[in-house]
Amino acid sequence: MITPNPVADGLAVADDARSGPSGPLRCVSVDVEEYFHIEAAHTSVPRDSWDDWPSRVERNTDLLLKLFDRQNVKGTFFILGHVAQRHPKLAMQIADAGHEIASHGTGHDRLHRLNPDSFREDLTASKHLLENQTGHAVRGYRAPTFSVVPQTAWAIDVLIEAGFQYDASIFPVRHPWYGVPQAPDHPFMVRGSTDGPSLLEVPPLTWSISKGPWRGRKLAVAGGGYFRLLPLWLMRRGLAQAANDGRPAILYFHPWEFDPQMPRMPLPLTGRIRTYTGLAAAESRLERILREPANWQPMGVVVDQALREPDRLATFCLTS
Repeated sequence: MITPNPVADGLAVADDARSGPSGPLRCVSVDVEEYFHIEAAHTSVPRDSWDDWPSRVERNTDLLLKLFDRQNVKGTFFILGHVAQRHPKLAMQIADAGHEIASHGTGHDRLHRLNPDSFREDLTASKHLLENQTGHAVRGYRAPTFSVVPQTAWAIDVLIEAGFQYDASIFPVRHPWYGVPQAPDHPFMVRGSTDGPSLLEVPPLTWSISKGPWRGRKLAVAGGGYFRLLPLWLMRRGLAQAANDGRPAILYFHPWEFDPQMPRMPLPLTGRIRTYTGLAAAESRLERILREPANWQPMGVVVDQALREPDRLATFCLTS
């Protein structure tokens, strides 16, 4: 039986958001996956070899849980089904610490490699597994590599059919692997087609450049490789701009990004740079961000606040 949990489900914490610490609304999210699940390793570390690589996800997730506890921060953990299968107690450990549980799918396939039927199978398997392990409803989803884009717009209808209340997969930036630069940088309703149903979308943090030749361009400053490879002031610019605009700042990280001792995979040069740069400093950098005065809440709080005022939400169609 699936039972509501005020924190893990993000259902009754909106009042806490109003009475919590002063400061801009921010959310920290974690895509719970192994280092060998990353897209950069898709060809060099094939799926049939995953069991040959030592697991590091429990150790690294525990590091983040302790970091969040030190700073009294509750976040949202998008857990990969493959991780939940191999570590069946991990989701409950995260939920017991007061964090929201959400889905990252099952097999970490970019949606470009799936179709509506295979995505539905991947999606529902993960949702049911996490709900069975924790007893809490799973309301949110984030696609591997932010791969909800115009070419995979069919995913919106599948998410709605599967009972999800929000998606966090559309990154409003330009990137070779993902991104919908025309999408809003604040929570909005998204449709896969002009006459299709709509779903609440909660995008990651971006910083819109206001001056110079790149004026109007949005830069990704929400986490991941951008957080490890680029100066920290870029994320702070994005956080400050979001606060001034009155929009929530959604950050994202992966457990392996805080593990300087993780095994080295046979990646191409660009993959090695993106994957292994900045691991040693990542924990202290994130702790500095979490220490800043802000109202840190799970993403379910943003969802509940947005859905209470649906008339204020813009609607965006992926295929128009």
